[in-house]
Amino acid sequence: MRTGKDLAGLAIIDVRDGKKLGAVDEVVISPDDGRLLGFVMKRGGLFSSEEAIVEMEDVRSIGPDAITVEGDEVVHTPEASAEAFRDARGGDRSLVGRKVVTQGGSVAGQVSDFVVNEEQRRVTALIVGGGLLEQGNALQADRIVSVGPDVIIVRDDGAADGDAGPFAAT
Repeated sequence: MRTGKDLAGLAIIDVRDGKKLGAVDEVVISPDDGRLLGFVMKRGGLFSSEEAIVEMEDVRSIGPDAITVEGDEVVHTPEASAEAFRDARGGDRSLVGRKVVTQGGSVAGQVSDFVVNEEQRRVTALIVGGGLLEQGNALQADRIVSVGPDVIIVRDDGAADGDAGPFAAT
């Protein structure tokens, strides 16, 4: 399991010819169900701002030191990406920075990162809180009730599980 911050900066490598295609600049997560949708990378030189996309179905492996794909043809422009991918990046849909509120109305904090299970390719926990000098708390993703445009709603501590939320592993 790794955090989104751990994945940022990983090389994306074509296993056919051993060429580095770029490095992860952004991890794209579905705010609807916590699936890992893919990666955004910057192409070109140090000051390049040209974005390129690698979607999850084109990822061969997420390894400890690199993400591998088969062929550079899997890299495409943001406009050519799947609708779900574009929607997850559109507007203010990122999980990071979003406020977390319990069903009982208490503010639990703000999402500073997330934990990804590389094999399941989904978010398993949100890191809530954690500034420069403090460590955040892991909030298990199955406690998420909903992800709205303003806040993420989670079950209260000790609340009955009830129905599985949208981020529960299937």
